[in-house]
Formats: sequence, structure tokens, C-alpha cells
Amino acid sequence: MKISLMKTMIVRGFVGGFIGLLAACGEGEPVMSAEERAAIVAEAESLVPDDPALAEIYEYSCYSCHANPDSGAPLAGDVDAWEPRLAKGMDALLESTINGFAGMPPLGMCMDCSEDQFAALIRFMSRTE
Repeated sequence: MKISLMKTMIVRGFVGGFIGLLAACGEGEPVMSAEERAAIVAEAESLVPDDPALAEIYEYSCYSCHANPDSGAPLAGDVDAWEPRLAKGMDALLESTINGFAGMPPLGMCMDCSEDQFAALIRFMSRTE
């Protein structure tokens, strides 16, 4: 009898937690149409830094995540996605880039990039250059 009651409480806890998670989904996230999202993805896929050396670094270090909407990384050119990150300041962004953050590996896959190059790439992707 006690085991049955315990199972019921556990199931209710999981269900309640799941409903809570669903209710929180997208909180604070603006709703975007499929067309708007497609335009952002298309822009991310087509952007290339003007500086040829930076373009080469971007292509082998950044593009695979920052032009891929399924990666979880902010897309290059998506000003809205970059805004809260930029609000933390360049020092915080550089620290995340150098040390890694969430799914981003340390040094963003560019083991020989300088802080200046990382900063230039961040400015390029966030469209603050």
C-alpha cells in the first residue's frame, strides 16, 4: 500500500514538473514566423567577413555552428540573439570564447587565434562591426 502511494506521488511530481516546464517554454522569447526565421538562417549562411584572413578563420572555426540553426549557437547576423550576449560586455564574451561556454569548445576551435581576432569575429557575427 505504501509503495503504491509513493509511486502515485512520484508520478504526480513528474507530471507537475513536466507541465511546469511546458508552461515555461519560450518565456521571454519573441514569437518569430517561419519566414522571418528562414531569412535569418539564409543571412547567417551567406555572411562572410570582408577581411580575407578573418573570413578563413570564420569558415573553419565559426561557420559550422554560427550558421547552423540547430547548433544552439547565436546565428551570425541575428542581432536579437546577440543582444543579450553583447549586454554582458566584450570581456565576458571573450572569456566565454577562450574558456568555452555551453556547447562551444574552448577557443571556439581556433587554437591559434588572438583575442583581437576573437573580438573581430564576435563583432562580425553580432553585426556590431
